[in-house]
This record gives sequence, structure tokens and C-alpha cells, in this order.
Amino acid sequence: MKSLKITMIVLACLLSVNLGMASSPETKNIEKEKSAVLKKIQKVASHISFTDYVRSGETELIVLRCTVNENNEVVVSKVIGFDEELKAAIRKKFENKKIRTSAALSGEELALRLKFAIHEK
Repeated sequence: MKSLKITMIVLACLLSVNLGMASSPETKNIEKEKSAVLKKIQKVASHISFTDYVRSGETELIVLRCTVNENNEVVVSKVIGFDEELKAAIRKKFENKKIRTSAALSGEELALRLKFAIHEK
């Protein structure tokens, strides 16, 4: 009976330590930084002149996968979509525009779904 109580106390302590580690301030700061970087990526993508690639009334969905290299720069690793010209324009835009991050995100992979559409009037 005594060993059962000790086992329960040890398990409770281990569980509380794991929960404390899951929500550490460092993890929260990294998540905030990721969200800020994703907003920067979206802002750069919004400056792409996509009207040359998408017809009126159509929608083009692009998935942009980026990694943070050892120089703390966001680099496009993969562009997924159907329109090859639009994908090339996105790659070119991100080659010319460098997004820098903190060292905490080095090696991280980020993904963002972009929707390009021209609505008919």
C-alpha cells in the first residue's frame, strides 16, 4: 500500500514537470516569432503581381514551404501549386526579398497556404 502511494506521488510529480515544460516562456516566444514570420511572408506574397497569372473569376491555391537557414534567413524550399508561371514568380519574389528571423528559429520549417483570386464584378 505504501509503495502504491509513493508511485502515485512520483507519477504526479513527473506529470506536473512535463506540463510545466510544455508551456515554457521560451516555447511561447518561439510560437510568437513563427506567427510574426508567417505574417511577413504573407505580406511579401501579397505584393506579387498575380493578375498576369490568374484569370478573372478563377482562384489559384499555392502552398509555400519555407525553412530558416543557418544565417537566420527565410528560404523558400518548395512551392506547391498548378500554375508554373505563378510559382516561378513567387520564387523570384522571395529570392529578391530577404526575411530575417532570430536564431531561435534556425532550422525550423514553415508552411503557408496562399489563395490568389480575381473576383468578377
